Amino acid sequence: MFQIEIRLVMSEEVIIRKYKNTDYVQLCEVHDEARMQELIVGNAVELYAPLEEAIYKEELFSETIYVAEVNSHVVGFIAFRKNELGYIYVLKEYQGKGIGGKLLDTAIPYLKRPAFLEVFPTNIRAKGLYSSRGFVEETKEKMILK
Repeated sequence: MFQIEIRLVMSEEVIIRKYKNTDYVQLCEVHDEARMQELIVGNAVELYAPLEEAIYKEELFSETIYVAEVNSHVVGFIAFRKNELGYIYVLKEYQGKGIGGKLLDTAIPYLKRPAFLEVFPTNIRAKGLYSSRGFVEETKEKMILK
């Protein structure tokens, strides 16, 4: 018997680059979609606010931000400072294609050790991604990279 393996492969090139002010609208779109998805997984939908209204908006833009771009469209981003990974979001249709890993691989060399991030205990998929890059669970909601 022959076994056939079918995989979805992205034919488009993923470019990771620093955030530019002209990315703002697309960054908001990524944030808003992926944040809601994260909050659903974390059973915390009541915390949702679009980026335009989010109380942490200024904090986000004080961090270093890299975006993932496919066909000139921002499909994900990562934001970090010193020893904290603050945000990593990828549009749902682009999840599971290695983009989150590429964003993490871009940020990790800049993080001072020990670095940390917060994650919902129920977000198993995100925890798997972080673990694959060396983060270990310190508490149910906090992971560190030594």
